[in-house]
Amino acid sequence: MGRPPKGSRILSKDGVLDKAMQLLDEGGSKALTFKALADALGVTPMAVAHHAGTRDEMIASLVAKAFGGSDTPSEAATPKLRLRDLMSRYCTQVTRHPDLTKCILENPSLIGPSLTGLTRLIEAEITAAGVKGAEARTLLCLLVDYTHGFAFAAAAAPAGALSVDEFTPALDWVLDRIE
Repeated sequence: MGRPPKGSRILSKDGVLDKAMQLLDEGGSKALTFKALADALGVTPMAVAHHAGTRDEMIASLVAKAFGGSDTPSEAATPKLRLRDLMSRYCTQVTRHPDLTKCILENPSLIGPSLTGLTRLIEAEITAAGVKGAEARTLLCLLVDYTHGFAFAAAAAPAGALSVDEFTPALDWVLDRIE
């Protein structure tokens, strides 16, 4: 094996994923094709596939990259404050990459360990707050659905029109109803 020819591109999985995330963020899931990614990187679609795997593998890697650490427990003092922190951090990431989240919603098999761990943390904090049974499940769904709805609205709004600062008052309103 020799050195790559002069002017050739040396790819890495991280480099491919960074460009894939950029294409996804700028143009949505339809813009994220192996051909478009290869054109943007100046390589062949096979070179992209070599580093990124299948489309689902690539999106799963993007999920891991974007949401890695989401399952890190909050250091806040109370279950309500920990829920606020977890949901605010998640909302920030969804707002940054709404089309990636849409990919997950379209194909739940792309949910990675960080997001599964985040769900378990949210459930644990709901339980620690004293909410049990059907009410706990309802609160979990309400928190997740509100977060996604807000994040998608923020992503669709003009730049800077909605931020996590507008997300938290309604989140606090919900959390304040926990006894």
